Amino acid sequence: MAENILDFLPSRHGFHFANDWPHGAPARFGPVTLFRIRGGMCGGMCVAARRGWQAGAAPPQDTAAPRNGPLADTIWRAQLASLRLPLGPLRYLWLQLPPISERTRRRIVLGEALPAVRQAVDAGAPQVLGLIRTSSWNPRSSSRNHQVLAYGYRIVPDPDGSPGRMDILIYDPNWPDDDGLVLRVQPDGSVRHPDGAPVTTMFPTG
Repeated sequence: MAENILDFLPSRHGFHFANDWPHGAPARFGPVTLFRIRGGMCGGMCVAARRGWQAGAAPPQDTAAPRNGPLADTIWRAQLASLRLPLGPLRYLWLQLPPISERTRRRIVLGEALPAVRQAVDAGAPQVLGLIRTSSWNPRSSSRNHQVLAYGYRIVPDPDGSPGRMDILIYDPNWPDDDGLVLRVQPDGSVRHPDGAPVTTMFPTG
């Protein structure tokens, strides 16, 4: 069984609060408030956790998402990095459209997401993954999509020797301090998150 797992643990290197931000918390650049947050910042939490781990810095001990202040500003700036503006959000919107075929979605998992995880982890860095968790024409439904941070993988062969699944170890900001979260990717490109919610496809992000 091939595997590579970095020295990263969500309970040690992730944030100790959930991706549950105070409604109306300011998204700021310096003293300027751009708008008020009405959702999560999972991508920012993943990117900021990765940056902290790479810098050897322990995460803050906060157990609730801050309404404002330096930590909130840091995660907000990391959120922007995770979205790869200006075109990044368009990919989420495109991949959640109902006409996108299952074959296309699974091809992206197998052809983009899995190689990116292996390449990043083998090079010594966690990889942020975008998860598409809705099928809708409504752009507002994109808030149901999600980002997680992959810090290791295991390739589990089938007993008959055929290509097996890949288990991806993840930090999920919705599940703080949980070291046991694994995305299971089958050989056909189907993805299962431990919370049981659907994942129609996934791809590497910031």
